[in-house]
Amino acid sequence: MAYSKRPNSAETLDEDESAEDTKESSREVAEKAKPQLTNAQWWRAKELGRKPHEILDNVIASIEGDQQSRYEAYKEYDRLFGSDQDDMHRMVMADTLTQNELQNTIETLWAQIFKNRVVPAVSVSETDWDEWDRARSYSRWLEGAFDEGLVYEEAFPQAGINFLKHGTGIVRIGWEESDDDTAKIKYWSVSPRYVTVDRLEARHGKPRSMFFKDHVDKYTIFDTYCTEEREDFYGSLEDRATGVNRCQANDDQDVGPSLSERCEMLTVREAYHLPSSAKAKDGRHVIWVKGCTLVDEEYCWDRFPCVLMRFGARGDGFWGESALKRLAPTQKLLDKLNEKIDECQDIMGVPRILAGEGSGLKPGHLDDIPGGVIPVTDVNQIKEWNAQCATQELYADRDGAPKKMRSLLGISDFEATAQLPPGLRDVGAPFMERFIDQGTARNAMSHAEYENAVVALSYLSMLQAEDLQKIGYDVVCKGPSDNHLKSSIEELNFKDVHVDRKRLKLKVQPMSQLPQSFPGKVDAFQKLQEAGYPIDQKTVLRMLEVPDLAGETDMLVSDEEIIMKNLSHMCRTGDYLSPMPFDNLDLIIQLTTRYINRYRIRQGASLEKVGLMAQYIDDAIQLKNGLGGPDPNAPPPAGMPPVPQPTTMGALGMAGPGGPVGPMAPGPGTGVGGPPVVMSPPQQIQVGPPTAPPMQGPPPM
Repeated sequence: MAYSKRPNSAETLDEDESAEDTKESSREVAEKAKPQLTNAQWWRAKELGRKPHEILDNVIASIEGDQQSRYEAYKEYDRLFGSDQDDMHRMVMADTLTQNELQNTIETLWAQIFKNRVVPAVSVSETDWDEWDRARSYSRWLEGAFDEGLVYEEAFPQAGINFLKHGTGIVRIGWEESDDDTAKIKYWSVSPRYVTVDRLEARHGKPRSMFFKDHVDKYTIFDTYCTEEREDFYGSLEDRATGVNRCQANDDQDVGPSLSERCEMLTVREAYHLPSSAKAKDGRHVIWVKGCTLVDEEYCWDRFPCVLMRFGARGDGFWGESALKRLAPTQKLLDKLNEKIDECQDIMGVPRILAGEGSGLKPGHLDDIPGGVIPVTDVNQIKEWNAQCATQELYADRDGAPKKMRSLLGISDFEATAQLPPGLRDVGAPFMERFIDQGTARNAMSHAEYENAVVALSYLSMLQAEDLQKIGYDVVCKGPSDNHLKSSIEELNFKDVHVDRKRLKLKVQPMSQLPQSFPGKVDAFQKLQEAGYPIDQKTVLRMLEVPDLAGETDMLVSDEEIIMKNLSHMCRTGDYLSPMPFDNLDLIIQLTTRYINRYRIRQGASLEKVGLMAQYIDDAIQLKNGLGGPDPNAPPPAGMPPVPQPTTMGALGMAGPGGPVGPMAPGPGTGVGGPPVVMSPPQQIQVGPPTAPPMQGPPPM
């Protein structure tokens, strides 16, 4: 095998200069070959020599015009669902209300998916106990941030309605200042009518640009953007104030024309463009009103400041499929059948009397009941006649329409009516659980969208809190205590619980995969525990949604908490903490052994600290065997041999806190710098203060 000679320093310098020249040359070639900028690259308005709003006004008008059919479909969905306020009032005034089973079905499905609070949990791996404990606090901080931002009370419920009604539910994230030192994270639902992406760019579901709009009072905009100078504001204060004053109010199709004496709502728009790569600087965030840019700043997040939930099996494209689209034909059929039945009842649903010509009964005799008299050939007959309004088949089709709607969305009759079908009232419990869970299984995709949205919103919360911390704000949340089922809370500061996002992973408890009834959940956990799955009592109570106001589950893990804190303290500071006689000595031996095996493979592990933990095991073994610890102030008895070397320390060859350990060295003590443990021969073992003369002879069997 031939080896090339090692270059000297001069040759290395020449090669470095040559490589640098080649890099510069390649950069120049790439710069010359770069495509020419057009108005499509609105995020590079400065390079084009234009103001952002001059490009974005035309871009957004083109995109919204291209998606006019989507807006019209959304309006029709609102009308069918009954959430169009103007149409609803017209229906009431015109007395044209109908049986809206479509709305009832959607509300039942919404309750099935969004009734559970999906709790995100931070999971870390290959780390020490301190970071693991901080990750648990991080989970509680996230839960506290969601509670304060009303995520489960307002944001997700409203987004869930849009998820089913329009096919796409959206939750946005932002922040507001609480005081000079702290800030609060905000969450709110956004209608998909107010969100736009380019149809061609979003064909595969991952656009690089996203546009939002909202309607804000004109003076609120002026007070926000036109009263002070800030680095992130665009242009001069005078230009922004003039632009806002010139902007025409109530000019958006979702607001409609209105007199300025009643309100002046401006359409405020936001545009986000994601960076091309982790090192790229082309991410952009622009806020503008028509004819005036308010904010133009760099955007460095790798995702948009919102999470999306899409209904249905989504292939190409960005938007989800509306659940109303599936139900609309059946609802229209139901309306048609109801209209027919109503018409038949108006014509034939009036009681009548058949009277013979010789009976003497006349219509004028019947002035206290609706209906009339119909003459018949039978001379003396007087008989009532209630005609059948419609056929039984027509009534059956009308009554079967709601069940057909529920079957289209995977909702069982039990969930919709809270009543068992007559043929299932005597079946066994296992069959009942399978029957109830059929709807949950059919809607697993929707449950997964909800759970994924919670995880995505948690990551956004971390990003937002990190940005706020960089600009000098603390983000403090009142989260649940260590056991979230307790009634106590604690204040958690983001800077105290923060863990690098590269070292963690978020997960959620799969509530949707459990049976929905309480007995079914209990049975499911019993089967999992019988199968050997490591599910602790905390997790069981949490997923059963059973409160633990007394905090008894904390008592179950207190031994583990104390031991892990002691081990973490020894690894962090190098100070030895000896076990106590009333500690859980068996658990100390188990946990410390596992901790040592995990700690030794870490980068930068200290053998001295391994020795401290080994000593922790040895002292626990001595206490467990009834040997106890020595009195550090008592001198060792004269003529007594030293205690044999403990097994753990001898096997590792480590020095304990009492001094160096060797083949002939005395055993270490149980305290820092304590004297060696000295004990009597076996026939003179004493535990505690002597209460009787020492035994003579061999110990009793």
